[in-house]
Amino acid sequence: MKIQTTLTLITAVLSIGVAPGRAHAGDNPVELSASDIIKQAAEKYASLTSYSDEGSTSATLGTITATSYTFSINLARTNLYRIVWRQENQSYTPNGVVWSAGDGNFLWMGRNFTPKKYADWETALAGATGISGGAAASILGTFFKMNWGNQLGAAVANSQRRADEKIGDVDCYVLTHGTDGRTNTLWIGKSDFLIHQVENDTSAAFMKAIMEKEAKNNPQIRALLESSGGNLFKDSKSIETHQNIRINPPLTRPDFDFKVPDAARP
Repeated sequence: MKIQTTLTLITAVLSIGVAPGRAHAGDNPVELSASDIIKQAAEKYASLTSYSDEGSTSATLGTITATSYTFSINLARTNLYRIVWRQENQSYTPNGVVWSAGDGNFLWMGRNFTPKKYADWETALAGATGISGGAAASILGTFFKMNWGNQLGAAVANSQRRADEKIGDVDCYVLTHGTDGRTNTLWIGKSDFLIHQVENDTSAAFMKAIMEKEAKNNPQIRALLESSGGNLFKDSKSIETHQNIRINPPLTRPDFDFKVPDAARP
């Protein structure tokens, strides 16, 4: 339980987004720079009116594997969204949902909870990011160009290209950036300029520094660190993969609304 709680806290802290360049018609894709790719990806998300996908998350802390999740995402301009996540072995009842069908921003944290309404979407997403394994932040933050979760924000301006790779059957550019013990890697489709995978790698030293900083103002984290005897500080990795991407699907209000299943009510 302590390990799972720590991984949730780490995900919430580290999943927050982590920028721009120029390419010209007729350029050979092999010659695109990292900034070219980032710019084209940002422009592609900005051009979309709606978006949906499915995917999965996984995370490790040292040799410990955290709970894996599957998720589904629906997004539409200007402020409609729904992200549903489930544990991999649960096909029906969600573990949580964050959504707005145009009448407010809501977060449901799973069985025996009641939905909570938030004043704005960034607060709702901040609450959902850790408990969803990070799935609530990255694509929504990128699609809406938010401060929270935007994977193509200013922090990736110094990205470097790695060798191209495939995610499933999709040929992808691979961009990586990071300093001081934290590395973010993006797999961006060559044909669609959309994000197909996000990986965050964090060293034990970086994790210790950031958790101790957070513990100064959070008694829960302080108690967790003190009870662990320092054994929680391990290298960590989180991976978020996106599949079945649909561009500009004809989504309607029911695709964004959510009603708590009767079996999951308090």
